[in-house]
Amino acid sequence: MTRRAFLEKTAKKAGKLLMEHFGGNVHAREKAVKDWITDADLAAEELILKEIRDSRFDAPVLSEEHGGHWKDEDTFWIIDPLDGTMNFAIQNPLFGLNIAYVQNGKPQAAVTFLPYLRELFYAEKGRGAWLNGKKISCPRKPLKQSIVFATFSYASQKSIEDGLFYEERLAKKALRVRNPGALSMGLSYVACGRYGGVVHHAATAWDITAGALLIQEAGGKVTDFRGKPFDPFMPTLCAGNAQNHAELLKAIQ
Repeated sequence: MTRRAFLEKTAKKAGKLLMEHFGGNVHAREKAVKDWITDADLAAEELILKEIRDSRFDAPVLSEEHGGHWKDEDTFWIIDPLDGTMNFAIQNPLFGLNIAYVQNGKPQAAVTFLPYLRELFYAEKGRGAWLNGKKISCPRKPLKQSIVFATFSYASQKSIEDGLFYEERLAKKALRVRNPGALSMGLSYVACGRYGGVVHHAATAWDITAGALLIQEAGGKVTDFRGKPFDPFMPTLCAGNAQNHAELLKAIQ
């Protein structure tokens, strides 16, 4: 089995499990300030971890819910078994999952799956990005014609204030600013041209790595808020197409 086939198969299996939980009696609890976890998060995570362990692609894993022993490793996985947990818990169908394969600090292959929408995005370093098997690209478009996905952490008053500052700045320059509540969807939609950009404050590796590779392989650009090249562990993310990325950076300064 190729790495692509493995990633797509695993994402679909985890997505099927999430859909079996969705719309039912979801048990949600607060794991941190304004941050929820459900039984579905944990079940999908265990499924993905088992698939990796049982495959020829076995390597250490960094996972949102259980962390992992990945530091100082040249090759490891980064997974988010359920992105958009709060949407999921209130039966909002905008949620997804991310799986990324990293070597020497750079994502080499990744999948983002939006189970309810049946949209599977795949990217491979140097080869491109696809949606349900069809090649995708980021169309060139100025910021004033772009719908921008903006999101931030609710963990503290400071992070909320910072996030609202960035949203206000973007609202003055972009066509519209949106936050559907699932960063996996926002990043993958930039890759296929539905959104013109993403600005994310207080980023985490499991939130951004898969989507960043999708955008890069679709011809877009991903940096931190200072314009530094993408790194899975950078704390901020600014992603756009080849035309509007510089405008996005300028707008949030």
